[in-house]
Amino acid sequence: MSPVKSFEVFGEPIDILTTGDMTGGRSCMLVQTSPPGGGPLPHSHKNEDETFYVLEGEFEILSGGQWHKLASGEAAQGNRGAIHTFRNSGSTTGKILIVASPAGLENYLEEISVLSVPQDMPQLLAISERYGITFAL
Repeated sequence: MSPVKSFEVFGEPIDILTTGDMTGGRSCMLVQTSPPGGGPLPHSHKNEDETFYVLEGEFEILSGGQWHKLASGEAAQGNRGAIHTFRNSGSTTGKILIVASPAGLENYLEEISVLSVPQDMPQLLAISERYGITFAL
């Protein structure tokens, strides 16, 4: 499937495969490419559940306060309200497929794609609050 939109968030490429406009708001699907050690800060969503599926490489998922290893072809769930994240735990670039339900995460990621951390942290926190995303800093 070809991406309908591509951009980078904090240096990591994001390919949007489906949007809320395409699914009636039910879900969105994207692929994030992460270097070794890459991935987002621990966070929680007020609105979305996320399913993670490793396409390439090795990842770890933070769920329930513990890290769980995922190899290529394995999946994990990040439920709304729970602090979670993922990171590339391998030695090569990896790709992880993310399905968020309902849709909206794709809009959030595109909106923060113009920001840089740490200098734009106040803007990141304000945008995140609008989308119901809280970081566990």
